[in-house]
Amino acid sequence: MSEYKNSRCINCDTEIIGKFCHNCSQKSNTQRLDIKHFIQHDIIHGAFHLDKGLPFTLKEIILRPAAVAQNYIQGKRVRYYNFFYLTLVIIGFTLLLQSFMDKPSFRNNNPSYVKSLNFARENIKFILLSFIPLFAISSRMVYHKVKFNIAEHSIIASICLIYFLLFNLLSDILKLMKLDENTNPIINLITAITIIIIYYQVFKEYYQNKRYLNVINAFITLFIFIIFFVLLVSFIVLFITMK
Repeated sequence: MSEYKNSRCINCDTEIIGKFCHNCSQKSNTQRLDIKHFIQHDIIHGAFHLDKGLPFTLKEIILRPAAVAQNYIQGKRVRYYNFFYLTLVIIGFTLLLQSFMDKPSFRNNNPSYVKSLNFARENIKFILLSFIPLFAISSRMVYHKVKFNIAEHSIIASICLIYFLLFNLLSDILKLMKLDENTNPIINLITAITIIIIYYQVFKEYYQNKRYLNVINAFITLFIFIIFFVLLVSFIVLFITMK
């Protein structure tokens, strides 16, 4: 006798053949929730399963960022934890870590400067997430001959943001441990080089006979992003000071 007793999906009422509903992916053998099942499946298995979850996705992004971007764009997505949620998790962990650190003092008491810095601290999550559309627009402009849409460029941008956050998280950990108080220049340089490498690797198959052009385009993408980000920050500062 089959263990899959439900003949119709309890979620969308579609007839089920096998372990999952072909219409909505609901399991055919659902069971009543209890605390053991909730902890083991929904929390540990759902978020941290080694073959499809946060640790696996993080490991793959660290070791093979370009391959992860290409796989996701090509439709191989079921194995990966949601990049946007992963970004929020890292940002949350970074903010938690920074809560244990001494806040830097203001370099001057200019009201506009203090107001702008306070605004940045209060809205750091949104400022960091702005990296994704800004990078996506930048790479879409530069790699326009490659027929990726803005959403596909956003996947590459998300991975670049995750790398940026991981490097800055490492810098914060070193500062918290009092191992190094001035890692920012090195971290920023390593981050920039890593982002250029990621873009080069993602698009290298489209520039097999012109690899030098791919390197140049990667540099230009980062440069345009920096310009966009500076303009965004300048606009925010101007908006705040005019209030």
